[in-house]
Amino acid sequence: MRVLLGTARFWGPPVVGFSCLIAAVFVGPILGWLLLILAFGLILDGVTAMWERSGKTGNLTSSRQ
Repeated sequence: MRVLLGTARFWGPPVVGFSCLIAAVFVGPILGWLLLILAFGLILDGVTAMWERSGKTGNLTSSRQ
């Protein structure tokens, strides 16, 4: 169960984001615009989380400059 929840943390936002992109085609312009913004944020969140997990690249708090 714990593995499933961990996997959902990484795959959930991009899947919901792409669903928002598809839904944005079938709604009005204002709601479509809001869905596009939401989709962009969700996809960005999910992909950066996957990127951090896969390459052990770290995050903003672990990077030293």
